[in-house]
Amino acid sequence: MLQKHREAMNEMNDELQENARETELELREQLDMATARVREAEKRVEAAQETVADYQQTIKKYRELTAHLQDVNRELMSQQEASAEKQQQPPPEMFDFKIKFAETKAHAKAIEMELRQMEVQQANRHVSLLTSFMPDSFLRHGGDHDCILVLLLIPRLICKAELISKQAQEKFDLNENCAERAGLRGAPGEQLSFAAGLVYSLSLLQATLHKYEQALNKCSVEVYKKVGMLYPEMSVHERSLDFLIELLHKDQLDETVNVEPLTKAIKYYQHLYSIHLAEQAEDCTMQLADHIKFTQSALDCMGVEVCRLRAFLQAGQEASDLAILLKDLETSCSDIRQFCKKIRRRMPGTDAPGIPAALGFGQQVSDTLLDCRKHLTWVVAVLQEVAAAGAQLIAPLAENEGLLAVKLEDLAFKASEQIYGTQGINPYECLRQSCSILIATMNKMATAMQEGEYDADRPQTKPTPPAELRAAALRAEITDAEGLGLKLEDRETVIKELKKSLKIKGEELSEANVRLSLLEKKLDSASKDADDRVEKIQTKLDETQTLLKKKEKEFEETMDALQADIDQLESEKVELKQRLNNQSKRTIEGLRGAPASGVASIVSGIAGGVGTGQAAGGGSGPVQVKDSPLLLQQIEALQLSIKHLKNENNRLKGAQMKMELASLKPLHVAKVSVAKNKHGEDLATVSLYRKTSQLLETLYQMSTNTKVVDMKQTKSGGCCTTPREAAPWEHHAEVLCAADTLREVVQQHPGASVPTAFGVFPSSSFLKAQREQEQGAAAFGRVSVPCAAGQGHTERVLLTPELLQRLQGHFVC
Repeated sequence: MLQKHREAMNEMNDELQENARETELELREQLDMATARVREAEKRVEAAQETVADYQQTIKKYRELTAHLQDVNRELMSQQEASAEKQQQPPPEMFDFKIKFAETKAHAKAIEMELRQMEVQQANRHVSLLTSFMPDSFLRHGGDHDCILVLLLIPRLICKAELISKQAQEKFDLNENCAERAGLRGAPGEQLSFAAGLVYSLSLLQATLHKYEQALNKCSVEVYKKVGMLYPEMSVHERSLDFLIELLHKDQLDETVNVEPLTKAIKYYQHLYSIHLAEQAEDCTMQLADHIKFTQSALDCMGVEVCRLRAFLQAGQEASDLAILLKDLETSCSDIRQFCKKIRRRMPGTDAPGIPAALGFGQQVSDTLLDCRKHLTWVVAVLQEVAAAGAQLIAPLAENEGLLAVKLEDLAFKASEQIYGTQGINPYECLRQSCSILIATMNKMATAMQEGEYDADRPQTKPTPPAELRAAALRAEITDAEGLGLKLEDRETVIKELKKSLKIKGEELSEANVRLSLLEKKLDSASKDADDRVEKIQTKLDETQTLLKKKEKEFEETMDALQADIDQLESEKVELKQRLNNQSKRTIEGLRGAPASGVASIVSGIAGGVGTGQAAGGGSGPVQVKDSPLLLQQIEALQLSIKHLKNENNRLKGAQMKMELASLKPLHVAKVSVAKNKHGEDLATVSLYRKTSQLLETLYQMSTNTKVVDMKQTKSGGCCTTPREAAPWEHHAEVLCAADTLREVVQQHPGASVPTAFGVFPSSSFLKAQREQEQGAAAFGRVSVPCAAGQGHTERVLLTPELLQRLQGHFVC
């Protein structure tokens, strides 16, 4: 039975965990959807801000143009008025025509921008309305909505990369003849290197994104949905392109910009393609076109770096191995450019005769192109590394100084080992070998293109894109209402059955929990009882051990004290024996002279009498008995402790009285004025106040000073009682006299006392009057009335409670 309950509990636990996982997944999907909506809203806001910025820039330019034209017009009019002799008409019509043309162009552009803005708003509104009709499964994370966003992301990235590439080429005037410019060893060279590297990276990104675009139109629906689930990660790398576009807007794109995010984006997209889309077939025409474009951008980059390295060399180094290598690389670049031009002439895209409609080649050619691209990337990377390191070395040198070829060769060796991944590799051999592979491959491709080996017909039927397949499936699911209804009914039935079984399992689980809780309580109570017993036994054991140690300690202390007493008594015994012997000797001597008086002196000496009588026959004097040193020490210790306790008691009493007095409310003593003509009563009052102060001082002395009997002064001989022993009775009498005196003081003030059967007290009205007299009138508020500067003053107004209430009600209303 217990085993069945455990199995049922395990099953119930598994079901609850599954339900919790499903709920967690649903909540995460909702969170991802909300995050995606927020991102879309942010993108819309950014787009709107960019549009507004464009409008503002256009308006600003138009205003500047208008102001400039107005200034020119004023100048022309002044010239016309000044030159009255010349009747020749200036060409205002031509100038007006230019102004009119510029205005018309600006108006047309503004109208076009407004129409585009309206179209964009209508398109966004259209998309939002269509989205509102779609089910939640369409908008959830990894759903069809994300897949559509991926399809829109790829062309958008391609367009942005092309825009940045064109703007960079125009900004830095990047072309095939840029290597012939002067000043390549300074800032112009770094700018050209940056521009060439940026165009080179953008062309590589475009080639990768074209592969995405082709693969997403041919892949299966499963792969399409997998890529759609990665949209949040893919969209993050769009920021690198947006950053470069923003810099172009602000005209801040220069060689100091960090392009590391762009490099990370390229590596990410290449890695993602190799994982999910590597099995998809590539379009040969697009592949070859991207390869030609990438090769040309890489050749431009190589040309710039070769010219920079040549500018870095010191004069007279033309015969060095490095200079020869740079010349060979330049020749190789020129040859590869010619091959690229031959291939481009035969590329599809025009209806000219002899131009194929499409291209087609096998996997071997694709692998050859990939290997060619890899060698080209290595060569560019080596040249960029060497040029960057050489720029750092030549920066502190003068304009007419240069670097030795040996230094650049060392840099080339390090860069080759780092890029090619082989220790001790010769950069001359590896660069020449890579260039030879590039030339051979491009020559073979150009020859094959001219002979028409790769010509192919345009495919008649294109595979259906997975987006259309998914859309058809979604439409079929939406239109199949009856099937959905049956599925829902079946699902509701299954849910009801599951609820019933869940309820039964819950009841069983609750019963098992109750049993388990009872067993746990019993176990807890038993463990607590055992712990209590152990604690009690342990406590008793500890107390017994403590008591035993205490007894042992007391026993040792007692033994030590007894031993000390014994030693002291022994010493006193020896001393007494010595005295007895001395006394016996003296007694014997006394007996020889006068027997009767000698016996009396011996008896008195033995008894330890205190009298000071002398022997009658002229014998010895009285024997003095000293107190024990131990008793004297104890008496002194007791006196010191009594004195310490007395001081501590006085201090504690004083502190307690200060605390009690501080906690009491302040006393308001009534003061009643006395007529000035009653001189006799005034003198009586002064005497009463003096007596009251003296009695108060006496009370303070009584409360703080306590008489402690000095035991040291009490001797066996007796002493007379001092007059201070009767001090408490005298103090009591003084207190009674003080009460009578205080009563008389209160009665001296008319109206200040209330007589009762057991005492006289101050009246409440007298205390209130006295308190008001001491404290004065209370400030309830302040009213400020505007007045002229320097004429303000303060007026105090005494109000009754009724007037105060009316005034408060007036201000509140």
